[in-house]
Amino acid sequence: MSCPVSIAPDGSSASFSLQSNTWVWSRPWKVDVVATDDAPMAGGRFTGTLAFEGVVVEWDVNITQGTPGAFGGYVSSVPAGGGARVRFVDPELNAAAAGFRDKDIITSVDGQPVTSAASLSSVLAGKRAGIAVPVGITRNGTQMTLQYTVDE
Repeated sequence: MSCPVSIAPDGSSASFSLQSNTWVWSRPWKVDVVATDDAPMAGGRFTGTLAFEGVVVEWDVNITQGTPGAFGGYVSSVPAGGGARVRFVDPELNAAAAGFRDKDIITSVDGQPVTSAASLSSVLAGKRAGIAVPVGITRNGTQMTLQYTVDE
């Protein structure tokens, strides 16, 4: 059985909603989920009780630990906090598929400013590998946004 599980961004709670009048409950009930984009990177386990149609059962929710994201290439810092300049893109990784090119300047990831190569690494390390995020870039003086599935 599967159902959508919602994890609080701070990892403090988990909940779900299900509609049915034909379930036969067994005890305990275990739910394994792959965390959503905003779930805590450390993963976690939540235990408690669940009430549904007047029946209370014990339940466990296990959140898979996240793999920190990284950029699929090499970047260097632009002077004066101007972003992260792309120097090389691995042609076999998601960065290439997203359309990054040599000399692009990455200025934001998912709305968070990027001021250097280190800040890009920091922002991506807080994202789960495999999630899609908008990345603001400057290419030949023109600002644009690429949709990027974060590399491992």
